[in-house]
Amino acid sequence: MNKAHVPTILAGALALALASLAGTCSSPSGPDPVGRLVGRTGCKSIGAPAAGAAAAPASSRECVEYDYDGRGLLKLKHVNAGFNCCPGTISATVEVSNGGILIKERESSSLCDCSCLYDVDYEIAGLPSGAWRISVVGPYQPEGDPPLEFLVDLSQASSGSYCVERTRYPWGF
Repeated sequence: MNKAHVPTILAGALALALASLAGTCSSPSGPDPVGRLVGRTGCKSIGAPAAGAAAAPASSRECVEYDYDGRGLLKLKHVNAGFNCCPGTISATVEVSNGGILIKERESSSLCDCSCLYDVDYEIAGLPSGAWRISVVGPYQPEGDPPLEFLVDLSQASSGSYCVERTRYPWGF
């Protein structure tokens, strides 16, 4: 073998190896869905929604409103989410896997001796249409009350809402 061809052969082998490695890292249907918290209201006053808050459900109802654009973007609004009145930073993890969307909400502090209701907005990009189980777990979900969890087929219903009744503070008073 001619020594001049060795670098060319090595470069070609390296390029082929990198190309095959890159092919194994990507999904055939595109990137995995990614969800994130995009906004929230301040503490809602009883009887008057905060700026940007959803106008609808009574304070005894905790809801999720959804809107799917048919191209992979799902917008969710967690209406009447319970947090401390002094929550510090409100954050969440959004896990999308195996037909499920799980949102786990948290607060960085709970400095006040009171709780409030907030509306929290999420976006999930790259989500294929179809059937999904959406679950939202907040830091103060009352024990014994139903979970905020529902099934939706985004190929059949691109928007809607799901609510559960809450009977404990800060809901339902």
